[in-house]
Amino acid sequence: MLGGSDEGSGWSTLYDGAGKKQGLEVEIPPAAGGQIGMPTGIVFNPSDTFADFQIGKQTTIFLFATLDGTITAWAPGIALNDTQPIMDNSAAGASYTALAVTNRASGNLLFAVNNAKNVVEIYDHTFKHLKNFQQDKSVGADFAVFGARDINGLVFVSYASTTGGAGGFIDIYSEDGILLTQAIHGSPLNQPWGFAVAPKNFGPLSNTLLVSNNTNSGTINAFNALNGQFVGTLKDTEGKSIVIDQLWGIDFGGGAPMNTNGATDQLFFTAGPDNNLAGTFGRIDFVH
Repeated sequence: MLGGSDEGSGWSTLYDGAGKKQGLEVEIPPAAGGQIGMPTGIVFNPSDTFADFQIGKQTTIFLFATLDGTITAWAPGIALNDTQPIMDNSAAGASYTALAVTNRASGNLLFAVNNAKNVVEIYDHTFKHLKNFQQDKSVGADFAVFGARDINGLVFVSYASTTGGAGGFIDIYSEDGILLTQAIHGSPLNQPWGFAVAPKNFGPLSNTLLVSNNTNSGTINAFNALNGQFVGTLKDTEGKSIVIDQLWGIDFGGGAPMNTNGATDQLFFTAGPDNNLAGTFGRIDFVH
């Protein structure tokens, strides 16, 4: 199953690889004094043990970040359409635009991208705040952290212009928040947010790092995952760049054995067209 945040309505919805809505829809509560929740990033709890990310005696399945400064969770023991608030940092001015999580059997870490404070916060499996990521002092003052994803033990963090301008940065961190390298900067980045690694059967963009641009003419750009060199922009069968209004998340299907969340060469995306007042869940199939 694939999850999407309905930021305008305060809900999150699950879909299968065919775009069919699944039974689980959950409401994200607002921060203190708010009217509706404003969910952004979603992560799935990868733990094999029941000790990670618990609510009472229930292990969480999904974790949600919100623009209004909260992190909430859903577990099977909670009412079907409800989530449980884990933390509310709205009073401190937090605004979370993304979440990432390690992929360990146990002892996982949660990374919360606090765009308003320009920090990535590290939480342990008990939701205890450990520290923040090391700052990249080479990033300009008019850029702030925006998106993040843990890929094979490395945390990719995007920086976007706070004024809506073009450009951007992609930094690579260790899972303990140490800056390893600034991998990508400048064009074609433009409000970069989502990350995905293309499979080996994705044509000329095979095995590249894909990055989505969150603009009203959002594109998906591919980079060499080792040296950050620009490889190309995802194009349609006519050779034109695929453009998606307010593109957000991107991810490939999980493949066999069930294929319920799509094949490994099917690229799924979420978007918020009409200035994020509407919502789109879509799929891009590579034509072999």
